[in-house]
Amino acid sequence: MWSRAGLKQEAKDFLRRNYWKAFVVCLIVAIVTGGSGRSESQNEQYYNVENGSVLENREYIIDLSPRNEIFNFTSDGIGLDNPFVFATTFGVFTTIIIFAIVLGIIIGNALQVGEKRFFLRGFEGDVEIGNLFSTFKKGQWFPIAGKIFLLELYIFLWTLLFIIPGIIKYYQYRMVPYILSEDPELPLDEAIEISKRMTDGQKGEIFVLDLSFLGWYMLGLLFFGIGSIFVRPYHEATIAKLFEYYISSREYEPVMDH
Repeated sequence: MWSRAGLKQEAKDFLRRNYWKAFVVCLIVAIVTGGSGRSESQNEQYYNVENGSVLENREYIIDLSPRNEIFNFTSDGIGLDNPFVFATTFGVFTTIIIFAIVLGIIIGNALQVGEKRFFLRGFEGDVEIGNLFSTFKKGQWFPIAGKIFLLELYIFLWTLLFIIPGIIKYYQYRMVPYILSEDPELPLDEAIEISKRMTDGQKGEIFVLDLSFLGWYMLGLLFFGIGSIFVRPYHEATIAKLFEYYISSREYEPVMDH
């Protein structure tokens, strides 16, 4: 059985030699995915237990109604009170947002898998930042991006049922990006099945392992949230080491050599 202390110690040993390369890799992924990485913040939502509804994070909601004095002042200043100008500007703005989201999904999902590949190969001695971009090979990029998109969609749909099933599925599927980093051609349903067997009876332990980084992330928030990115290499290296443990200690579907 693996131990939190053992995994973290091996992660620290790796980072003592390769921290800044790992930091650059995690920073690139954070920038493209718009945060510390979607896979690490999948279930960060406000939940109202009394009425059983998931609440939106209103910090990011922009009020475009006439009640918003700032918006009205800005729109008057640039001529958005004209219906045609407003419709054109809103259409362009919406198109840009949609394009950015789609681009983030296509590139960000592939980079997430590349990030896992960087750490797995790094433990084997191949510590090249270029491994982050190795998923952009012909025949890998779009299939990988599509599989990660479906994976996150599955977790989201489970979360809509209730927050607990969403968390359970998140931990059941936790190893899928690592599995795909080793075998990009593996069908998603097979990767999910392998991940389920790996995490069977271990989801609670993995959850506690994640919680053990909470103090570090809270410390990072003291630096306007920027400090959290310095913790991410440590977290990622630890989970990658956990995946290595699963591969070396149990019998699973064969995973393609990279």
